Amino acid sequence: MSAQLEYDEQSAVTAQAPAMVSVTNQVGEPNDFQDPAVLSLKLAVSRYDIATIRMREDKDVLVSFEDAAQTLIDYADVPHGDLVYIFRAVDELRQHLSRSKAASGLDITIQKHIPFETHLGGTAAAAAAVLVALAGLWDASIAREELGRIAQRVGDGVAESITGGAVITHVDATEGLVTPVLVHSEVAMVLVPAAADLDEAEMFQQVHMLRQAKNDVPDRSQLEFDPELVQSVARGDASQLALMMHNDFQPALVSILPEHNDWLTAGMDEGALAAQTIDRGPSLVFLAESISAATELAERFEQRMEISAVAESGPVAGAHLL
Repeated sequence: MSAQLEYDEQSAVTAQAPAMVSVTNQVGEPNDFQDPAVLSLKLAVSRYDIATIRMREDKDVLVSFEDAAQTLIDYADVPHGDLVYIFRAVDELRQHLSRSKAASGLDITIQKHIPFETHLGGTAAAAAAVLVALAGLWDASIAREELGRIAQRVGDGVAESITGGAVITHVDATEGLVTPVLVHSEVAMVLVPAAADLDEAEMFQQVHMLRQAKNDVPDRSQLEFDPELVQSVARGDASQLALMMHNDFQPALVSILPEHNDWLTAGMDEGALAAQTIDRGPSLVFLAESISAATELAERFEQRMEISAVAESGPVAGAHLL
């Protein structure tokens, strides 16, 4: 074994960070100057991206992505934004620690278990895992709250994946606030990861247009959650959560992708307590009474629709070392 190989192996640190699934989204009223605010209640779920980092003796930072079977993913299949978040995470932590760039060479391997571009927080989770692994590699004495503040400079969702658990986020054109929710139990769910080429501005516009066409839309002049909704998450009460979860983006998404209404209907027909699109993307979440019920529901949905579905649970802990 060469001295270089011994050096690399001794310097390896691995961390994982969870996907974040929004169970409720409220979209504020638009104005002439900026996109509307969005209030979300999100759960960290038991699906993780994993970052393994080794030191290099030069100043280069090399990043590679693998799938769950540890097969290398071609760079052409990696969204540009995912790479941007990784390099930004490295730069932000290096600057925070006043570490020389010349002594910060790294080999970073991201094992993807959260599919790209599915609005399950995979871009943020990979960056969060890098931040935690890198803090361990560089032996940085840094509080999780401080790491969360660094994560906010990296990009949307990274601080949420660092925090984990259940969080309420309020995002507008000027800032993003993350408020943790104390939880006592988990809920079981089925995730149906899906990707589609959706324009975010078009989604907001469609939400507004559909509201204008209806008279019985909820008042979104002020964004706030019913305390019972938050308490249902805290208690792990899937039945109550199923009655109260809601996504303001869902009607807009279904109007753009009508086939998703069939997916939602199939989930309910196969026994889901609730079926809903996730955030402003095409992925779906179905609530179930237990993890065994979620596993059976995922199998039935796959057989019926021939679409991949996975049973998960949450809230789980945020990014951490392995």
